[in-house]
Formats: sequence, structure tokens, C-alpha cells
Amino acid sequence: MIKLVLRGVAARARSLTLSILTVALGAGLAVAALSLQGSADRVAAEGTGAFWGLSEAPIVVVSEPGDGGLTMTPSGEPTRLDPAVMELLAEFPGVDDLLSEAPFPAYVVTDELTLGDQTDRSWGHSWALADAEPLTMLQGRPPETVGEVVLDSRTASDAALAPGDRTEVLTADGTLTGLVTGIVDAGGDGARGIFFSPHEAALRGGDPVLAVIRPEEGTNLSRLAETIREEVPEVEVLTGADRSEALVLDRADRELASGMGTFLGTVSGLASVVAAVMVAGLLTTAVRHRSHEFALLRLVGATPGLIRRLVVGEALVLGCVAALLSWVVGALSTRLLAWFFGLMGVLPQGFEPSVGWPALAAGAALALTVPLLASWRPARSAGRTAPVEAMRTVRAGSSRPSRARTALGTVALVGAAFLFLTAWAFSGTQGAVVAALTAAMVFILAAALLTPVLAGLLLRPGRARATRGVVPFLTRKDAYADVRRVAGVMTPLLLTTAVACLLLFQGPTTGQARTHSYGERLAADLVVSGAVGVGLPGDTVERAADVPGVAAAGGFRQTVTAASGPALTTHLVDPVSVSEVYRLDVEQGTWKTFDADGVALHVDIARDEGWRVGDTITLSGPDGEPVRARVAVLYDAGLDFPEVLLPRQSMAPRMLDAMESAVYVTLDPHADPVEVARLLEEAIDAGPELLVTDRAEHLELLTAQSEGDDWIIHLMVVLVAGFAGIGAINTLVLSVTARTRNFALLRLAGASRGQVVGMVALEATMVSVVAVALGSVTALAGLAATGYAFTGDTVVLSVSAGQYALVASLILALGTAASLAPAVAALRARPLHVVSASS
Repeated sequence: MIKLVLRGVAARARSLTLSILTVALGAGLAVAALSLQGSADRVAAEGTGAFWGLSEAPIVVVSEPGDGGLTMTPSGEPTRLDPAVMELLAEFPGVDDLLSEAPFPAYVVTDELTLGDQTDRSWGHSWALADAEPLTMLQGRPPETVGEVVLDSRTASDAALAPGDRTEVLTADGTLTGLVTGIVDAGGDGARGIFFSPHEAALRGGDPVLAVIRPEEGTNLSRLAETIREEVPEVEVLTGADRSEALVLDRADRELASGMGTFLGTVSGLASVVAAVMVAGLLTTAVRHRSHEFALLRLVGATPGLIRRLVVGEALVLGCVAALLSWVVGALSTRLLAWFFGLMGVLPQGFEPSVGWPALAAGAALALTVPLLASWRPARSAGRTAPVEAMRTVRAGSSRPSRARTALGTVALVGAAFLFLTAWAFSGTQGAVVAALTAAMVFILAAALLTPVLAGLLLRPGRARATRGVVPFLTRKDAYADVRRVAGVMTPLLLTTAVACLLLFQGPTTGQARTHSYGERLAADLVVSGAVGVGLPGDTVERAADVPGVAAAGGFRQTVTAASGPALTTHLVDPVSVSEVYRLDVEQGTWKTFDADGVALHVDIARDEGWRVGDTITLSGPDGEPVRARVAVLYDAGLDFPEVLLPRQSMAPRMLDAMESAVYVTLDPHADPVEVARLLEEAIDAGPELLVTDRAEHLELLTAQSEGDDWIIHLMVVLVAGFAGIGAINTLVLSVTARTRNFALLRLAGASRGQVVGMVALEATMVSVVAVALGSVTALAGLAATGYAFTGDTVVLSVSAGQYALVASLILALGTAASLAPAVAALRARPLHVVSASS
């Protein structure tokens, strides 16, 4: 049996190579995605590793994290040290000096831009931190008084500043003018830092997040540290290598790593599904074209079990070879993708790509499992077919769709319809969006399974027009004689189209749906924003409210809180202006009672937790510390609106970065928007990137920003849809190559080479057009349902005509070229030689 399998593999090495490459590419892509996902998840969970080692700090004290579990999330905040604890440490026996550190946002502002953004944060520090690190002074001297600053070398170089120069620095307290007294070496790619005198840093940073203890001369360091652990409650005492865990300001890096992990997980999942469908189609096509071989084996005495074992054995050999190749492909792809992500500047600090055994095992399992599962049904069909029936099928072809495939397709279609109805019934909820996205994928699967039925129905109208001319006549006879073959080559093209459309247009559709929902809720006439990812000073709201013509002004800062479950998106807002700048449906309570001690909750969260208006509740903040507030309002809003609204003063002092993300302005009825916008620009000092826009311009800007990372989507299309395209090419090549004998018989019957080529070209064009149409309809219907599920009241579908035309053109070209190339090659052989060799 083993020899028979190996002989079959050797005899069909060329066609099996296509299947092996398809499986190896799919499994290798999954290995690379899982490897990079694991590396990204480690950064998201553990942080990037501290930039601040604090090697010259004898003892470092930080507060113990709270019990909320949010401190290690991407949006977590360090817990601040209580002033009473600082007093206790300062008077502790054996302590000679106590230094504190409380970072705060601080950005050097040039004439054209603000140096720093969400992924390249710039922090203000006490000079005590530079001493504890220590940092090398390249030029000048340390800051000594208020208004003096020391810059890191990268920021100084970007801003062309030197000691003695003056510079503008944007902070949460506004823009200040600082005298540059020195420049320190923070490494070429180190974190941006602006160092202030300890006194000024303490005023701007608030309560410290860490304290550096310098012991008295002759004090035993280990014994002092242990004594502090025992006698000072709720603190962690760090020495040695543990000191590097005291100050990890990597919120943006963790968010980036978390998002990258999700992206790569999606890539690996899609690659696995596409690989399974493509290999199933390849093996089914290959087994069907071997019906003549199986019939001859049955006629000479082979049992059905032998035929099944032969097919499964070849699939096992295919899987083993593909598994080994997938490791090579996965390792190379991991390095290549890591290099590309690094080149694009989206890798978080501390990211180290590594190919671990879990990813390799997953790739090998995928490479082995997919061919075995995909070969099982074709193997059963080959074993069950009687010899005479197999010979008849070879000669006449088959136009009858598989009953099992049709039944599975019908079940998938019913499931997709049920999910679409669920998304429609519960539109406006997170569950509806998940249902719509799932329905889109199930709908695509249903279309792929029902391709034989759809091919017969959609190609049938061509019969009436395909009666004149030799090429149309041959095409009609060949295509309608074997609809299953036509469906076999149509399926991968359909999947490639659907996957490409789903990936390309899901982001724009979701972004447009978000913008629509956001616009429906926004009541403000003007929006004030600063540098992207930086924000506005804390006094922006007060400055805006004092501008003539402004009726109300309110800002927000995004953070997270938690109740008994997952993290809740939370905005810190100005209670008095919420009802003026937002349109929210109030289910219970009134905005008049939403004050400094109150909280406003999304009605779904309140229902899940059993909260009502008037209840006093406790939330866990991003630093793990509790937040107690009275429920003032229960509101209903869109999916992307925060689930919790808290007064700014209840949380802002505990956050490292409490700058305003944006400020919304509502105008008096008779105010001139253009004049008010000009006055706002004059009144607010937030750097050269300050922007005041009206509501329509703001929504357009948000849409443009949401499309800023399109290259990531395009990369996913290249990886997943490109892999699907390779699988489609392999299937087309295999299908056309298997028709070599038919081409020879047509030549012997009098058809010319040009007529046979024309037949292949016409059929390929028809199949490609139908595949593109079906793939487009299934994908775009799912996306439209997703847009409606998100908004709850409007069908949203964002499709770029240029991108869609490019995708459709590529699929049509792929389908035609992959069919014509092997056909032209096959027609070079003499017909008699081909027929005699295949008999």
C-alpha cells in the first residue's frame, strides 16, 4: 500500500506540487501571524521593558496596584503614592534623602509642529530622575529654578535647540516658555523627555508615582528595604533589577501591541479558513480528474477501501511535506513581516519577533489536518463509485451537484439568513455587529458551497446566445456538460473576490458608520482640537467658554473604568455642558443632577449591574483605585459612545496625562461661526496645530484620520486575498491541465488550435465574471448589514470605486490568464500522442 501511494505521488508530482505549495503557504502564513501575535501579546501583557533602569537609585518605592485589574491593561495608570506615605518615608530611620517623580505631558513646540504624538510620547520629569538613571549631560547644566529645562538629545536635535535658547513647552497647564540649560543623552531611539527642577516638576506632576530613597551613610541597604516593606503599608520596595519596573510609560506601546495582536490573530484565522477551502477544492478537483484511474483500478480488483486509503495516503504525504515547508515559510515570513512593520514604524518598543514551538506546532497541525479532512469526502466518493459508473463519468462528465455539498450550503445559507435577521432585530448593539460580521463570513461560505447550483443557474442564460459560431458552441457543450468542473474553478475566484472586498471595505464601512453615529449624537457647532495624539491644555474649556458668542463648551478625556466585568470605556467630562454638546436619549434621571459627585451610565451597563438612578456605586479606576459616585443619569447612545461619563475632577488628578482630547463648543443662536472660530484660535494657546472646525469639517477630518492606516488593510489583503489568489491559480492550472485529453479529441474532430483556445478563453471569462459578481454580492451584502447593525437606523456601505475596479480587474485577469497559459501549453503536443498516452 505504501509503495502504491508513493508511486502515485511520484507519477503526479507536478499536480501535487501545486497542492503542497498552497498548503505550505497557508500554514506558513499562519505560523508567521501566530509568532508575531505571540510577540505582540507579550509586549501588551508585560510592557516594553522599562526605558528607566534607575541604576543609581538605592531604593525605589512605588504604591501597590489597586484591585481593579486595569493597571496592566493598555489604558492602565500607575497608582500614586499617598502624601501621608511620603511623609512617613521622609521621616523613616536611616533615610537621608527622599526624591519623588511624577511624570506629566510636556511637548516642545516649534513654529510648525508639536514634537511627539500618541506613539511617541513626550514626558516632563524631575531632574531627580535623571540623577537616578543616570543620564549623561552632553551640554550645559541641570535645571535649577522655575522656567529652566533640560532636553533629551533627540528632541533638541529635532527642534534645533541648544543651551541658552528659549523654547515653548506645551503642558496640561498651558504653554510655557522655558530656558534650555542643558541637553542629556537619552539614546538615539529613547523616550522623549523634558527635565524640570524638582520643585517645578512636583508642582506640575501632582502626587508622585515613585520615590527614590537615599539611605544615610553606613545604613544596611537590604535591611532598610526590608524594614520599609514591613512597616509601611501598601507600598512595593524595589531594589536591584526590580527597579526597572518602577516607571514604565508604555501605554501607547501596549495599545499598539494589543492592536497588532488582534490584527495578526485575524490574519492567521483567515489564512487557516482560506487554506482549508482552497485545499478542499484542489483535492476534490484532483480526485474527480482521476476517476478514470480509479475505475481501472476497480476493474482489476481494487477494493473501495484500497481506493480510499490511496487518496488519504497521498493527502498524508502532501501534508507531511507541506508541514516541513510551512516551518521554513513561517520563519522567513516572520522575519520579513517584522522588518516591514519596523520599517513602517508601527512596532512597539521591546518587540522581539520569535518563532516558538506553539506557532510551529499550529502550522504543522494545519498543514496535516487540512489535506486529510479535505480528502476524506473525495476519498469516500472515489471508493463508492462503481467501475462502470466511473468510466461513464470520465467520458461524459458530470453536471449533477453533490447532494452533501448542496445540503451543507443550504444549511450555511439558512444560518446566514438567521444571523442577518438577528443583526437587524438587535441593531445598534455590539451583539448585532458581531452577528452581522459572522453572517457575512457564513454567507460567503454558503456561496462557495452552493457554487455548483449557482453556476448552473447563472450560466444557463448563456445557452440561448451561445448557438452561433464554433467557439460559443464548443464552450456551451464543454461547460454545461460538466458544471461541477466549472464550479470547481469558480469557487476559488469567488472566495478571492469576497475576501478581498471584505477586507478592503470593512474598515471604511465601519469608520463611516462610526462617523454617522457620532454625528447623530454631536450637538456642538464647533470643535477645537490640538495636535493628533497630544491634546489640549486643561484650561481650554474655560478659555473657550469666555469667548463671545459661545453658549457652552465642554471637553473630554478618554480612560477606562471597571465594575464587575470587563473594562468600560469612560470619558471624563464637564457635567454642566454634557446636555449642551451631546444629543443623548435619557432613559432615567436628569442632567441637572449630574454634578461633581455623580456618574452617567449607559442603560445597558446599568441593567447588567442592576443599578438605578440614585444608587451609590463603586467603580475601579485605571489605577486600580476605587471611584465612588451617585448614579445621576442613565442614557442610551451608539456603540462607540463611552459607557461611563465621569466628572473630570473625580479622576483627572490621578491620571498621568489629563490633557483634553477635544473641546466641543455650542454657539449662541445669532453668533457668527466664522468670527467665533477666529476668536477661539486667538484665545487658546495650544501650539501651531490648534484647529477649530465646524461640525461638518470635523466629521470629514475624523473620516480621513480613520483611513490613515489603510496600508495595514492593504497588507492584510495582500497576505490573505493574495494567498487565496495563489490557490485559485493552482486550481485553475490543475483543472485545465486535466482537460488535455479533451483538447486533443477536439483537435482530432476538426477544431483548430485557435478555436480550442477561444473556447477556454470564453469559458474562463464567463466563469470569472460570475465569480466576481457572486463574491462581490456576498461580501458587500454582509458589509451593508454590518453598517446597519452599527448605526441601528441607517444602511452604511463605503466602497471605493477605484479599489473595487482594481480588485475585479485583477480577478478577471487572473482567471483568464491562469486558464489560457496551461491550455496553450497543452495544445503544443500532437493530438494523437496525447490520446494514446492517456488511453
